[in-house]
Amino acid sequence: MISRSLDDHLPSSSTAPHPLQRNLAPHLHPFQKPREYTRAMTAVKMDRMFAKPFVDALGGHQDGVYCLGKDSRRVGIVAGGGGDGEVIVHSLTLRRPLLKIPNAHKGMIGGLSWTSESSDGKRQLISVGKLDGTIKIWKSKAFTPGLREKEVFKGSEFSHGLGDEGAMHLDEAGAIGEEGYQFDDDEEEEGGGLNIDSNKRDKLGENLEPLLTYTNKNGFNGIDHHRTDSIFATASNTVQIWDETRSNSAISNLQFGNSLETVNKIKFNQSETSVLASVGNDRTMCLYDIRTGKAERRIVMQFVSNAISWCPTLPTMMLLASEDHNLYTFDIRNLNSPNQIYKGHVGGVMGCDWSPTGEEFVSGAYDRTVRLWNRESGKSRDVYHTKRMQRVFDVTYTPTADFVLSASDDGNVRIWKSNASKKLGVISTVERQAIEHRQKLIERYSTEKGIKSIKERRHVPQSIHNATKLKREMIESRKVKEDRRRDHSRKGREKPKAERKKAVIVEQK
Repeated sequence: MISRSLDDHLPSSSTAPHPLQRNLAPHLHPFQKPREYTRAMTAVKMDRMFAKPFVDALGGHQDGVYCLGKDSRRVGIVAGGGGDGEVIVHSLTLRRPLLKIPNAHKGMIGGLSWTSESSDGKRQLISVGKLDGTIKIWKSKAFTPGLREKEVFKGSEFSHGLGDEGAMHLDEAGAIGEEGYQFDDDEEEEGGGLNIDSNKRDKLGENLEPLLTYTNKNGFNGIDHHRTDSIFATASNTVQIWDETRSNSAISNLQFGNSLETVNKIKFNQSETSVLASVGNDRTMCLYDIRTGKAERRIVMQFVSNAISWCPTLPTMMLLASEDHNLYTFDIRNLNSPNQIYKGHVGGVMGCDWSPTGEEFVSGAYDRTVRLWNRESGKSRDVYHTKRMQRVFDVTYTPTADFVLSASDDGNVRIWKSNASKKLGVISTVERQAIEHRQKLIERYSTEKGIKSIKERRHVPQSIHNATKLKREMIESRKVKEDRRRDHSRKGREKPKAERKKAVIVEQK
């Protein structure tokens, strides 16, 4: 029988103090929670103090950079397409161009993509022109994985290897490096070093001729290559499928009915590789199947979508970057409404890309900011900006998910850390354990008011702050107007509509 004596819980007299209950277990401390809260507060402050996301800016472009081409098989290679028709292949490890192709196209570059790996282990770069309507396939020694730059730039003293198979990191001196570098003792003794003639490097691409050239009546707005096969898709007035090994004409044209839309962007699904998705300027998103050569389904949205990206771990989930400042995730099995709406930008979202883990994604917008999002949260977890960065037109993750790349019309490709406060370089075991302990404390107390306010606090430019305030007022005014219209209408005639239901106007099959 359980008994409870009131003498142990009530004061003995009106003037006696109230008895205190103490847990005398040796492994428990009476002030454990207050102590952990204090340590969590210190940890979250340290996290924000050491948040320095910007790594470097890759220059060399004479005009704005409007598209990026990420090589999914190599960490340290990315291609940038400029508004003047120049294509530059950047090395993230060396922070310098590997190859410059001036006048690759007449006018703006519409898109860049890397081919699948051939039997000899070489990869090629495909570029499309937005104005000249040409597709060009480029082949160069600079694209070969693990090739020494001394072999690429003949006559130079550079003997450092390009082992792009390794994982990218930032050493303590602040330079990006990669594991798997290749050195030759003889070459290192001859003078080696990092002295490379920039003129020879820049002139390497001047006389480079495309391996293949395809022509089209209309310009191209985007391109994406199949994950394994030798085919790629382009976006123009229709969706066209091309084969690298065949003639200059497209092997098939995909179109939904007799629509006269202009396709803005196009993407292959990374798991269901026969599924293709596109977004057009008539506010549509369309799904295609290249096995049947037909358009399967299409939805019409309230605003135009500027970019599209497939989740690498969830084959049925896609991400749309919309002109209404929001991002939407859709499950292609149910396109009536989006799964989640992500709000935070105050300008049209121009680019988006999923992390290789599928848990996060990045977006770049016309408001000159880059935002990182968790898939399950509708609010951005971080926002990146600089004073000199202009409108962002494309963003992408590196294959290791450690860094984020952004392309803006100020002529720079910027490198950002995916985790702003992450320490780069060699970390000892004790330090790593301390970092993990602090992160667990932050996660445990992240709902507490004091810690949550410090964790989510972000300083943004004054223009972004004012635009956010104005947008909030406009949304509140619109809600008040809808409520008043509903109050002065016949009962049941005007019903409130959820935000997710407003995004999609109609689904067509």
